[in-house]
Amino acid sequence: MLVANIDLGPTILDIAGFDLNKTQMDGMSLLPLLRGDKNVTWRSDVLIEYQGEGHNSSDPTCPALGPGVTHCFPDCVCEDSYNNTYACVRTLSTSWDLQYCEFDDREVFVEVYNLTADPHQLTNIAKTIDQEILEKMNYRLMMLQSCSGATCRTPGVFDPGYRFDPRLMFSHGIWAHRLSTRSL
Repeated sequence: MLVANIDLGPTILDIAGFDLNKTQMDGMSLLPLLRGDKNVTWRSDVLIEYQGEGHNSSDPTCPALGPGVTHCFPDCVCEDSYNNTYACVRTLSTSWDLQYCEFDDREVFVEVYNLTADPHQLTNIAKTIDQEILEKMNYRLMMLQSCSGATCRTPGVFDPGYRFDPRLMFSHGIWAHRLSTRSL
């Protein structure tokens, strides 16, 4: 089962007997899994994000430390930069174990890995995977990045209940109102 740190808060509240339907938490209670309940409906995908730590300054003692790079060590080996800011969706089903990532850089680089065949993520299959799967995973990534509360618990791309509905991506604010007044 795919679990994440967003599940800790709902789990603690569930243990305390709080009605989770009264919260706007993105996660799910792990309590049914911990109790060994049968027929538990669980997520098939999870959002993974990392924000790079680069900055726009330079260090005269280390010429390799230029804009967008941080953590330059005494031997001028620099690590971390803006281009390592990424968002991924990890999807797990009976047929697939995929990770789809988009990097926040000038190239908008995409990586897709079949974690069953390639657990060390050595072969990027973004250019060879079926285009429909690529589009579904791209949509699901956008969906998970923009969701809140119960909308984060909608079916994943390989779940039988999955449906493409761009209105779900804009469930807040003015876009929600504009899209809800138009038919797709």
